[in-house]
Amino acid sequence: MVFKAQFRQKPPPPSSAQRFLFAALVVSILAFPWVAWGADNAGIVEECLGRISLSEDEKADVLRAVRTTPSRMEWLLSGEGQVYSLALRPVRKDNRPGVQVKLEEMARHQANLRAHYLLYLRAAPEKRRSRYADADSLAEALARWDEGAGKEKRLKPNLSAAVALGDWAFALARARGEVLEELGARVESLGELDQAYCSALYPKARALFERKEYQRALPIYRELHALRWARPGAYLDAAECFLRVGDRRGAAYLVEETAAELGETMNSELLERAGDLLAESGEEEKAARLYRLASERLRQER
Repeated sequence: MVFKAQFRQKPPPPSSAQRFLFAALVVSILAFPWVAWGADNAGIVEECLGRISLSEDEKADVLRAVRTTPSRMEWLLSGEGQVYSLALRPVRKDNRPGVQVKLEEMARHQANLRAHYLLYLRAAPEKRRSRYADADSLAEALARWDEGAGKEKRLKPNLSAAVALGDWAFALARARGEVLEELGARVESLGELDQAYCSALYPKARALFERKEYQRALPIYRELHALRWARPGAYLDAAECFLRVGDRRGAAYLVEETAAELGETMNSELLERAGDLLAESGEEEKAARLYRLASERLRQER
């Protein structure tokens, strides 16, 4: 199998969610929360909550929870059968009014998206969450899956609002606990989640690859392989990573295995790239074979 020699171990799962009990609320902080160290964001949240339709009791409970971890930029709270998701994002500044409006819209969108992502992660059963190393990619995969559900969306927050205020954008989403439980039951039996997760994760590996951060990209490609994602382009990226860190043998092995297992799905461009990587690895004869195959595939494509 591709990566057999190089990637024997699956990356460790993300750490379990931390829960803090307080008064009537339980605060669940997901893996990899955004933190503005030394900041006191409770005042920002309080000001933003004044622009959102929440009862005074709800606002008081939410603020009590936020003040327990005021340096954070996102919170997930539960109480009275409801789950509240809060996210802060900074607003970039520009002297041009028209541009500034767009920057505020962008920050509101980012905060709102993150608030919804937190709800998706809250709904996903721990057994499924622990299968994946990247929480953000899992949330994105679940959101895309939910968007494909048509009019009968599986996640229906009964409150979703985002505001921009000064240097910050704030979003809050609220959903009933029973709705998240129903969603979790569906996620538990969702067979295609691996592929959706890989589709969401791959751009992160690709971004590192394009920035030439090859050592950091390789563990992500390793996880894509562990989940059996059949995308030859991703494996050729990984082979090039091996080359750039000086592992010519590993690169050649990976290219050969990719061509052997996924060659039928590779177009002429991918086959030519595979030949280039083999040539750079010092495997001239094997490269020549792939170049011939690329020429044949190109004739078929015309």
